[in-house]
Amino acid sequence: METIVRFGPDSRLIGILSGAGLPADAPILVLPNAGLVPRAGPFRLHVQLARRLAASGLRTFRFDLPGVGESPRDPGLDYREATLAALEHLGANLRGARFAVGGICSAADLGWIAALSDERVVGVMMLDGMCYAGPWFRLACAMAALRRGPRHWVGLAARRLLKRKQACESNRPMDLRNWPPLEEARAQMTTLLARGVRFLCIYSGGIGDYFLDARQFGWTFGAAARNPSVKLHYWPDCDHTYFARAHRERLLETVITWLLGDVFPAAPARSEHSRSTVTVPLQHERVA
Repeated sequence: METIVRFGPDSRLIGILSGAGLPADAPILVLPNAGLVPRAGPFRLHVQLARRLAASGLRTFRFDLPGVGESPRDPGLDYREATLAALEHLGANLRGARFAVGGICSAADLGWIAALSDERVVGVMMLDGMCYAGPWFRLACAMAALRRGPRHWVGLAARRLLKRKQACESNRPMDLRNWPPLEEARAQMTTLLARGVRFLCIYSGGIGDYFLDARQFGWTFGAAARNPSVKLHYWPDCDHTYFARAHRERLLETVITWLLGDVFPAAPARSEHSRSTVTVPLQHERVA
């Protein structure tokens, strides 16, 4: 059983809290929806993850950002504010709970922002999250172009020129995810690591427009990238949404191992006793 939670201004935002019957201070993985995919996640990835974590003593809160799924668009509420509203609501009703936040693509960015804004966030899950191109990316592009031959070079140059021209005409930046400048990102990660925040950073083969070499991560974040609290994986065989079942299984196992081993190693295991005696203070409606 899972619990529908309404939160935010006028309780208009909607999420699902899993782990009914767990202690009120059980850790919580917070999953904003990925891009325009509603809270169930691509191929119900968030649902599968939530149910496996509940059996291991961790709650999961997956929710729809404004304008996605069942949460209406609110001109006065952006994605950052909605994510922080989710943490405030959970923290007010489940006192003592700690959070890990993140997900795929823009959800990874929100995990980063949440960690900077709320000290209860102790883990950030970045799946195809922030990373800058740099020399290793350019080298990978050059090597790929050399393997494909001169005919490909002309088409590649034409596409790059067209993309830059369109970006200039629309007066929009080419990086639409609004990442901070490189030096600021490095300083932010150093600050978060000093606070004890742990990171899981996984890059797939579906983001070839900005990530083609695992060494980009070290170039982007410098010494912080080598911190033991940072777990890095590069899976070029996987696509951005983990379409293949085997890839989703790999991701699920990696995330669960990270959460239980690194972020919340003392999380209480769920028992039959806790199922029958502990209630969920956030209960509004029940869904199967």
